[in-house]
Amino acid sequence: MKHANALVHGLKQRHVTMIALGGVIGAGLFVGSGALIATAGPAAILSYLIGGFVVILVMFMLGEMAAKNIDSGSFSTFASQYLGEWAGYSVGWLYWFKSMITITIEAILLGAILNDFLPGLPVWAGALLMLVIVISSNLYSVRSFGEAEYWLSFAKISSILICMVLGVSILLNLQDSVPSPGLSNLTAHGGFMPNGVLPVLAGVTVVIFSLGGSEIAAVAAGESEKPRESVVKAIRSVLFRVMVFYVGSVSILILCLPWTDTVNLKSPYVALFSLAGYPWAATAMKVVLFVSFMSVMNSFLFSNSRMLYSLSQRGYAPALFGRTTERGVPLNALALSFAVCVAILAVHYASGGDLFLTLAKSSGAFIMTVWIFIILAHAKMRQGARTRSWLYPFGNVIALLTLAAVLLSQAFNPDTRFQFGFMCVITLAIVASYFALRKRPAFGVLRARPEAIGE
Repeated sequence: MKHANALVHGLKQRHVTMIALGGVIGAGLFVGSGALIATAGPAAILSYLIGGFVVILVMFMLGEMAAKNIDSGSFSTFASQYLGEWAGYSVGWLYWFKSMITITIEAILLGAILNDFLPGLPVWAGALLMLVIVISSNLYSVRSFGEAEYWLSFAKISSILICMVLGVSILLNLQDSVPSPGLSNLTAHGGFMPNGVLPVLAGVTVVIFSLGGSEIAAVAAGESEKPRESVVKAIRSVLFRVMVFYVGSVSILILCLPWTDTVNLKSPYVALFSLAGYPWAATAMKVVLFVSFMSVMNSFLFSNSRMLYSLSQRGYAPALFGRTTERGVPLNALALSFAVCVAILAVHYASGGDLFLTLAKSSGAFIMTVWIFIILAHAKMRQGARTRSWLYPFGNVIALLTLAAVLLSQAFNPDTRFQFGFMCVITLAIVASYFALRKRPAFGVLRARPEAIGE
């Protein structure tokens, strides 16, 4: 007897909640925050407030659409429903492509950390090993993925909270090894905005890139035991994680460390431990970074395979990627992800690594493009609706203009111009492929019925 090719609702509420809370905590916070503070000064907190506000707006829009229609394709399905099939096809493949870049770069970073602890293990071998380990957590069942991600996210959140407590103890003068700076670091080194407004606006790009991955919670909620309840709680947690883990922890860093202290800001959270007299801080933070990279890789591998599964179910990808195991795991989709990542790794090391690392920097531009589709789909959904929506339509306009401005600013910045062009080329190629393939007999054979996507 053949089993149904369908995903299963194997995630518990605690899995989805922890995935939502810890999904965006990674190198962008642990390392990127220091670089942003060193550039924008204490006013970096404004970058986090602006970027965080945009992310909150976009995720609330996504949550409203997801609450009406739970689907593994999430924003790709909503784009199909409200903007047209070309949009759903394009945003789905764009996200899949972006995820491949993210997964591989996380594997490379993990390989580098393993090499630090085990010098005899080449970086490429460590990266390949981590790919095998992380994909294994996704292969058995969605519950095994959820359990692995639960504990990885728990470790990240615990680390951030410990750092925040330590920072507060320094500010309250509870650490004998270092006097409290009070509020002096806000104005003592050239003022609150020492380098002007431009670094603050440029910092919004860094913040949005760091918060990329917030949308994974909506994908994961589709396989939870109580999908609609889970997605609402997961999206609502965005406000908490942005304000506490990003705005809160970065504010503590700004108060504890002068923005001119470029040495300590290279790894600001390590610096907090060092200031308090803990010599093992650097090693501990390497472990935290390892867990963070592994968690991000695990989450994107999950959402990537579900997106490919959904594309296949709607006729936008070959039918074999819409098949699942008896436990509801899209095995073929995971296998393709693994094969593509291994191929990228091979090209990366064969080319000396420069090309892929350059392309990896375009990840933020890809995720902002996906979010623009979410904003437009939500605006289309709300047209004619009788019920009220949070900040609609002003929230849509604010978020859309902010993301568009940040994206266009990359075109005028010599350091990001190539990445912006690369994103545009890939996006146009994907859109063009839809119109080139849509007339083929096999294209759209498995396309979902209208009622399957909530119409």
